[in-house]
Order: sequence, then C-alpha cells, then structure tokens
Amino acid sequence: MANARSFAIAAHAGQLYGDAPYETHLSAVVLVLRDFGFDDSYQDAGWLHDVVEDTSVPLTEIREQFGDTVAQMVDACTGLGPTRHDRNVRIYSGLRACPKAAAVKLADRIANVEAAPPGSEHRARYLREADAFAAIVRPHVPPAMWQRLEQAMIGND
Repeated sequence: MANARSFAIAAHAGQLYGDAPYETHLSAVVLVLRDFGFDDSYQDAGWLHDVVEDTSVPLTEIREQFGDTVAQMVDACTGLGPTRHDRNVRIYSGLRACPKAAAVKLADRIANVEAAPPGSEHRARYLREADAFAAIVRPHVPPAMWQRLEQAMIGND
C-alpha cells in the first residue's frame, strides 16, 4: 500500500491553504482524527479527503492505492458540482451511504473552523450550514469530537 501522506502531498503540490502549503490543512485534519483515536484507515482518508475534489487524481486511483474502505470514505467527503449547495448535497448523500466517513468530514470542518480568522466569510458560511451539517454528521461521531467543533465555532467569534 502507498503512503497516504506522501501521496496527498504530491497530489496537492503547489496548492495553498491560505498562505501555507496545502499539507498544513491535511495535517490538521489528521491530527484531529488522532486526537479522537481514529485508526490508520481514517487517518489515510484524512490525508486524502480533498485529493479527488481538488486535484486530477481519480477515485479509482485512490481505490487502487489505498483500498475500498479508504476510497469509500474519500468519496463520501468529496464535494463535486458547480455550486457549494451542489457540493454539499453530494457530500451529505455520500455520508448517508458511508456514515463512518462522518468522522473524517467533521475533522475537516474542525480544522477549517480552527484555522478561520475571526469574522471571516469562511466562519460565517460554516455557521449558515451548521444545522444541515449537524443533521448528517453528529449522529455518527463521538460527542467529544462534536463538542470540539462547537467550541471552535464559539472561540472564533
């Protein structure tokens, strides 16, 4: 099996997360997963969660390199479509089909909120989406993990 971290960093080469290399965001997602005891397949999906969405790597390559479980989680977290609404509809549908991917998506959201500057449009967008996100994600994640998102939302005022 390939190394998910190396694969993701190579796939996102040249992309930025704010002013930092994209690896910064991916690492933050994986650290959140580790904080809540999620194992290697979850961490692999954490490294890879944006690869299909943000690069030219197809899901078939993720499946070939990392197996069905990781590919299913990555697919469930992948937002494709012309609008944010369309992307969210796809993600929510994917999370319904693969509920274990909710932990990866929540780790992604936690990392994004913790990195969002106070008063930013990013934070405002996450607040607007909070109810729909909670309805899909919250039933499938540890309560303490959900509380971390709530704390991050409050702490970013």
